[in-house]
Amino acid sequence: MVATGSYDTTVMIWHAFRGRPIDKKMRGPNFELSEKEHVIVERPVHILCGHDDIITCLFVSTELDIVISGSKDGTCIFHTLREGRYVRSIQHPSGVGLSKLVASQHGRVVLYSKNDLSLHMYSINGRHIASSATLGRLNCIELSCCGDFIVCAGELGQIVLRSMHSLGIVWRYDGNGKTITSLAVTPEECILAGTKNGSLLVFSIETPLLRRGSMQRNRIKPSTTG
Repeated sequence: MVATGSYDTTVMIWHAFRGRPIDKKMRGPNFELSEKEHVIVERPVHILCGHDDIITCLFVSTELDIVISGSKDGTCIFHTLREGRYVRSIQHPSGVGLSKLVASQHGRVVLYSKNDLSLHMYSINGRHIASSATLGRLNCIELSCCGDFIVCAGELGQIVLRSMHSLGIVWRYDGNGKTITSLAVTPEECILAGTKNGSLLVFSIETPLLRRGSMQRNRIKPSTTG
């Protein structure tokens, strides 16, 4: 399944499949496609409505059967992925537009807005759990593969590991003051951070932290630059 958000305030859900398309109309004269590549069907399966402004962020989970959309109108809307049925809405506490959102397999959703520079955590049922200031503008937020941590980075040049149970800071990784523009977390729980000046920083979430995800720490770790 693929989800897309638009300036027309809608979210569209598309089916994707592997291999060659059955419909001959989709095949050009020089059409080539490996079995590992994906094809998206011509028309969306669902068109989801409810926002009053452009879509700024999306989260999709086949495991939770949910698609969550965030908008410039300050709302976060939940729909079921398979049926496209409306579930609930969450309003940003300050009513400002949403910039980013992530959700864990444990059913916790974190919203971020560049307008108030804060993180806000909710349960998938819409209950507010915690809020925390970021102390700087974030360019990227990602989840750890275990779902217990949220990795945040931005203009301050630090990668901050927070608990997905409380938003408390668990660890700080020193990015040498370089603005972080991109993040990825590997299945091995390694953090890859790209910087504005073209460097690649590599960190690892250590086993003791994985065992004690809710423990708050503030120590600074050195980085590996590539």
